[in-house]
This record gives sequence, C-alpha cells and structure tokens, in this order.
Amino acid sequence: MERIATMKASSLRWGILRQAFLRRPSSDPDEHSKLGIKRISRKTTQGFNLIPCHLVEDHLKEHSVSLSKTNHSDGSKDACVCYTLPNDSALKLYLLQRVDNVADLNDFEICNRYDIDNTGLVCHWPSEDVLAFYCLSHADMFRSKKVIELGSGYGLAGLVIAAVTEALEVVISDGNPQVVDCILLILLC
Repeated sequence: MERIATMKASSLRWGILRQAFLRRPSSDPDEHSKLGIKRISRKTTQGFNLIPCHLVEDHLKEHSVSLSKTNHSDGSKDACVCYTLPNDSALKLYLLQRVDNVADLNDFEICNRYDIDNTGLVCHWPSEDVLAFYCLSHADMFRSKKVIELGSGYGLAGLVIAAVTEALEVVISDGNPQVVDCILLILLC
C-alpha cells in the first residue's frame, strides 16, 4: 500500500497502458493496484447518471448484420445502450457504443491512416452526458437555430437536440470515420 502511494503518476499511467495492450491482469498483485490507478485516472465508469441508460442486448442482435457491414466486425466490441431522456416525453435514444475496456488493432490503424485520435470511440465520456443534459434542460435555446456538434464522439448531445428541440437543422460530426459510421448506423436503426 505504501509503495503505491509513493509511485509516480506517470508510472501508474504507463501501467494502465501496458495492461490495456496486454489484456491480462498484472502478475504482481501490488503492481498498479486499483487504488493506484484510481489515484491518477480521471475517467468515471458510470458518469453522472444525468440521463439514465441501460444495455439493450436484443436491439444490437437485430441490427448485427448492419453493424458487421458498417464496422467490418462481428459487433462483439460494440453494445447498444438505451438512454431514457428525463423529460415529459421520456423519449428513448439508442446509441451504439464501444464495450468498456475493448480496443481493436483496427482502431489504431484507422487513427494512424487519418492522423486522428480515437478518444470519441474509446468510451462514453461523462462530459457528453453533462452536455446532453444541459441541452435537454435548455431546449428553448435551440428553437429555429441550425446546430452543429463538432467532435461528437457518440453524438448524444446532438441526438438529444435533434430529438427534443425545435432546431431547424442538426449536424453531428466527428473526424473519426468509425465514429461517423456508428452514428449513421444509429440513425438507420
């Protein structure tokens, strides 16, 4: 325990990266323990739960053929998540998202080919929930406006705006073609 407290944050970050690539737990139980990782990792696993969500397995199975054509995969690295908007309509949005802690070599090849990062694809970021909740709470702000979401990640905020506001037009964009494919698949489903 004492050793973890004295380890440098950079060493702990390299440990997280090493574990992600090796996809196996460390052989030394003390090395980079969960306590040490929590000390330097800022990503929350559940977000802030501003917009309730749950995994929907059947919805993904129904669209697995479309998914395999779009992502060139069997869909095992992706999951369908249902977001229930906390407003009077309780509208449900279905988003295709990466399963936690799953990376694919193809993700990195695409990033290198297009000179982009894959932060929008890696996980659902809590800040995306906050932005979507803010947009939902201030829906009048978008009335009769054209809206563009740049670097959308999974596009939750843009989809919320499109679903519940009276915006004239909503454009959701991201520099990563895999992210764009996921959003297009969401719209087709």
